[in-house]
Amino acid sequence: MTRRKFLVNVVAELITDKGIRMTKYLETRKKADGRKYYAFNPSKGVKDALGLKYRKFTDKREAEKYCRQVALEFNLHRRKNEGRVAIHDESVQALINFYKSTQEWEKLKENSQICYDLCFKSATETVFGQSNVSFGETKARNVTATQADRLYAQIVKDFSSHRANQCIKVLRKVYNVGFRHDRVIANPFSNMQIPGLPSRKVLWEPEQVFHMIQTADDMGYRSIGTLTLLCYDLCSRPGDMRQLRWDNYKGGLFKYTQEKTGTDMEVPASPRLIERLESITNRQDEIAICETTANPYSKDLLVKYFARIRLRSGLPKELQLRDLRRTGATEMAESGCTEDELRAVTGHQSREILATYVRPTTRLATSAVNKRFA
Repeated sequence: MTRRKFLVNVVAELITDKGIRMTKYLETRKKADGRKYYAFNPSKGVKDALGLKYRKFTDKREAEKYCRQVALEFNLHRRKNEGRVAIHDESVQALINFYKSTQEWEKLKENSQICYDLCFKSATETVFGQSNVSFGETKARNVTATQADRLYAQIVKDFSSHRANQCIKVLRKVYNVGFRHDRVIANPFSNMQIPGLPSRKVLWEPEQVFHMIQTADDMGYRSIGTLTLLCYDLCSRPGDMRQLRWDNYKGGLFKYTQEKTGTDMEVPASPRLIERLESITNRQDEIAICETTANPYSKDLLVKYFARIRLRSGLPKELQLRDLRRTGATEMAESGCTEDELRAVTGHQSREILATYVRPTTRLATSAVNKRFA
């Protein structure tokens, strides 16, 4: 037994050539208090080959799904190194590579390219049934509408509906570009009857926002409290707020460019936000500096620390930092702001897109009735 009294039960089962679906790299462990968790712990060779690290899971199904996917990835990696797999000029992977050499790819923001690459990886490494050929190895011209539907269903099963929808959207773009350049004769991903995903509707209550800020301050993470207030009062995305620099803030006015859309923003700070910013004495380039690393937040680190503080605060898990943008915009609408005023703060280019952010509320309905019958 180790110093931490872990009880390790190693499950080293293979995905065999005969198609027996088992789980590899999975370890079932128990902490000293008896709580069980699941560990992804492959050999050093697998970690080095795929650039992976040890991971812990609390959900067994999620752990098994991840381990199966890694087993498929390593199998494909090994076959490529053995010379058994080549990226043919006419394969789906080759079509994706061609797309990434075009202006359509170059015009994408860096974050969008990262999201696209995740979708490409999810799609190309998908294997149907007991086949030993991945979707990325399939000849691009031979992909049919039926196969496109099957790919969608498999990604839903392996990941989520959201991931599947995104994969189909990016593959549709890839095939459109390929069709324009005579690399394929049709687009099997066009006109797919994909069920729409419901838009996120979560709103914070004001007291929840300030309870979160107070908890962050009490735990010694004033930077998280500041980011929370920035997202809330400026109705902005967490990614933009964690990258805000002091150069972006002068005389109570924020001037910055939205990373996702490239929209130039000029938004005044609220009095309470000005007061909080003035209390920050140790100023570096970025406004929010992590107390434990003395560096700006990465996306993953911000998510990790925010979740930790939310847990300590006792707030519902469904509340996310990104929901503060929607919450702030809805509160502005409730206060009687016009759509053009809202767009000046949120940066939305059209009223139609703004409508997906501002959620109908009882207060909005009451305001409308009062205006009508006043």
